[in-house]
Amino acid sequence: MLNIGCGSSFHSDWINLDAAPVSPQVIAHDLRAGLPFPDDHFHAVYASHVLEHLPREPAQRLLGECLRVLKPGGIARIVVPDLETITRTYLQCLEGALRGDAESQARYDWMMLELYDQAVRTETGGQMAAYLEGALSSNQAGFVASRIGEEAVGRSAGRPSEASMVPRMSRGLRAALSAIRKGASKACTYVFLGPDGAAAVREGLFRRSGEVHQWMYDRFSLVRAMTRAGFLDVRCRAADESAIAGFARYGLETANGRARKPDSLYVEGRKPE
Repeated sequence: MLNIGCGSSFHSDWINLDAAPVSPQVIAHDLRAGLPFPDDHFHAVYASHVLEHLPREPAQRLLGECLRVLKPGGIARIVVPDLETITRTYLQCLEGALRGDAESQARYDWMMLELYDQAVRTETGGQMAAYLEGALSSNQAGFVASRIGEEAVGRSAGRPSEASMVPRMSRGLRAALSAIRKGASKACTYVFLGPDGAAAVREGLFRRSGEVHQWMYDRFSLVRAMTRAGFLDVRCRAADESAIAGFARYGLETANGRARKPDSLYVEGRKPE
């Protein structure tokens, strides 16, 4: 079983890939280069909150790669932020805010960020991180947790995440060396291109770093994309429902009976026999 772009959600029973591994159990790999495995190799491929970080065409190619490495009859489970639910919730909050409802007005601010911030931000975390680091009322915190999950809200409040428990020494050294290289690069860019040119290069590099959302999906467009890639029986699932045998027990999608990322759309498809 293959877990691609796993971040800090991985399991030792799976082969886990990520561009920035947080554990020795995760293999470093840039998904834009395809999947480094032979044809017909895995019973299951899982990608959670990965596809939206690629432009449409590279994302479609990645779905083709998922099909290629699956054994005939194998299952691909693709999870993305659910654009439909985000926009419907945004419109509900907008309508309430226009009526003068204070709770809707508070929720509107978050929904605008959830809808738009990760597509336009030019620095890590964007305005969403600043919002989460601010003082949230219990009602705000409860609503945001219902949207992006209690774990995400907890990390923003300073509680340690799974990734923060990983020994940091080697990562710290790599980060220091990277900072030195970046500093030298920034200085050269500034000299040759001036402040506006340096800012443009910095923004372009950030947007290519993998953090921003390059596209969004709903239940129609994701099902269509997977069908075009060659999958059969493509259908929406629940967080705790899967055709992958025993999927729930790995804790990749749920914790304590709750979805880790409630804003998600879950779609699965099968490779033809």
